[in-house]
Amino acid sequence: MYGIIAGFGVGGLAVALATQPTIENLIAGISLVADKAVRHGEYCKYGDAQGTIERVGIRSTQIRGDDRTLTNIPNAALAKLPIVSLTRRDRMLIQTVIGLPYETTPEQLRGVLAILRQLLKGNPRVDPDSARARLVKFGDSSLDIEVFAYVRTVVWTEFLGIREELLLRMMDIIEQAGTEIAFPSQTLYLGRDRGIDSIEEKAVEASVQPSRDKESLG
Repeated sequence: MYGIIAGFGVGGLAVALATQPTIENLIAGISLVADKAVRHGEYCKYGDAQGTIERVGIRSTQIRGDDRTLTNIPNAALAKLPIVSLTRRDRMLIQTVIGLPYETTPEQLRGVLAILRQLLKGNPRVDPDSARARLVKFGDSSLDIEVFAYVRTVVWTEFLGIREELLLRMMDIIEQAGTEIAFPSQTLYLGRDRGIDSIEEKAVEASVQPSRDKESLG
């Protein structure tokens, strides 16, 4: 009887160890659904990857990536990753840095900044409270202007069109101000060695002349 009981105990332990990953995935799946961390059809960023949630199962979650591949991720592993739902955004962000060359005058720079702000705040698809254009840094080869604004859309293709139009308008503004967008460059300064000045040259010549005379007499 003791042997039978011990056998059941060992067998139960083996079964428990074998089913542990399944139980972890089941509990993690329930947590993901209960917390609404993932939903069917949502576009999410998980860890360093992103894709669309196609199915949340008992053991794993299926995610279709941007390259259209289908990935099955164990729920326990997915639950440990930071999950960002890109579908639930109420607006989308435009953030870029524009570099102007150091030849740009302060008057030109002030004009560019003022018109960039008017461009952002005057666009009906841009949130005016978030729009800004500021000189943020004296870069290695440019005067850096940060442009920041939220676009009132959650449709990715629509956002791409709005951002493209704004960037093209910014290029027109910079050109009309009489300046241009800077490109990475370096300035190399070359100096000449002055060598020995005339006084030191004469002193050296006078010191070596007696040696020359001795050599000529010898």
